[in-house]
Amino acid sequence: MTEDENLTIISTYRVRADALGEFQELLGRHWPVLRELELVTATAPQYYAGDAGPDGGVPIVEIFEWSSGSAAQHAHTHPAISEIWERMATMWAPGSTEPVRAHLAVHPLEVAH
Repeated sequence: MTEDENLTIISTYRVRADALGEFQELLGRHWPVLRELELVTATAPQYYAGDAGPDGGVPIVEIFEWSSGSAAQHAHTHPAISEIWERMATMWAPGSTEPVRAHLAVHPLEVAH
């Protein structure tokens, strides 16, 4: 990936059911702050939720596009983003056998039908 390419990210989180409302509020702040800092593209993010698992964790999926290959690195150094991420980290489901968060960087794949 070059510096100028956008990068789609699929982030998954396992959130405690009792923290779901607050987590949704944080997600509502997450992309706008990234966008204000020009770290993500103007493409609106997508969000999905699954049913709570046996550990009480609710799977949440967030899909968005970094604006460049270095945008994630810049996000890790910005206090406004760090504050959101640190707050998110207090809401993870305990005792899960699955990761409480994961990030997958993907590119479009041409498939002939």
